[in-house]
Amino acid sequence: MSGLYGLVDIGGTKTLIGIATNEKIIGTRQLMSKTIESPQMLIDILMKEFDSLIAETDHKYGRLNSVGISVPGPLNRENGVIHFTGNLKWSNFKIVEELRKRLNDIPIIIDDDANAAGIAEAIYGAGKGYKNQIYLTVSTGIGGAIIIDEKLYYGKQDLAGEIGHMTVSPDGPPCSCGNFGCLEALASGTSIAKKGEQLLIQEQSEVLLELAGKNSVNAEMVFEAVRLGDQACFSIIQQTCRYLGIGLANIIQIFNPDAIILGGGIMNNQSKLLIPLIENEMNQRLFKIHRGHLDLKLAALSGQSGLWGAWHLAKNFPSRAERNSSCHI
Repeated sequence: MSGLYGLVDIGGTKTLIGIATNEKIIGTRQLMSKTIESPQMLIDILMKEFDSLIAETDHKYGRLNSVGISVPGPLNRENGVIHFTGNLKWSNFKIVEELRKRLNDIPIIIDDDANAAGIAEAIYGAGKGYKNQIYLTVSTGIGGAIIIDEKLYYGKQDLAGEIGHMTVSPDGPPCSCGNFGCLEALASGTSIAKKGEQLLIQEQSEVLLELAGKNSVNAEMVFEAVRLGDQACFSIIQQTCRYLGIGLANIIQIFNPDAIILGGGIMNNQSKLLIPLIENEMNQRLFKIHRGHLDLKLAALSGQSGLWGAWHLAKNFPSRAERNSSCHI
């Protein structure tokens, strides 16, 4: 099909907007998600950025065939509704209906951001060639995608793969989902930043205090403090990797996949520090027979797995019948 595709990857920290042909992504924009004050503001921004990106391309087809959107879940794919977003505080957002009003009813398909990234890594990235795999994203939050026999598993209500909301510590801290002790509440970028703030309150890290100054602590500051030799911050990272290792061990015991692909901003930027610690904890909790029979790999799409997933969705817009069945990658 000739023409262009609109791509959107909405994350807890950043949102990527792109334009693509059948062959490649040809233009992108990035903005901080916290600047998007409301769902309606998002729609306005998308319209502006699509127009701007199309104007910049010399592609002879100056219109969009379809739009693929990677969104924070949980959601209803069939009706195009985001139920709620823990980090952006949106609820019951009819994103497909609202965007189609502005785009002359062209096809628009949404999927959970982790599912979209998992699809992209399975087809184009680090998961290529594996029949059974789990994708885990560690960023502002934690999400996952489950691929079994080369099919993305959605579950009864499109809610499968919420790996970040498995309970790993029943008496743990509150999570944005309303539960306590979720993996996301204990091992996400948001969790790392909160633990860093606690170090400052308790006056346990002069290095982090100097890095933060008058600003709020973020996860990147904690990792920088670790690089500078701060042991208190290193303890935060050790705790984080312990919980991630527990989570991965749980997943492996249940699914026995060929591979686990680790992505997301935190993992992409800090993999050399994190993966060995995670793998050590994971292996301590697995059957010995599991060890050595699983590939633990870093995502390969340079932090744009979600955007590549949106591209795949836009190019392969399914019929209603296909949407009601499992999606073959």
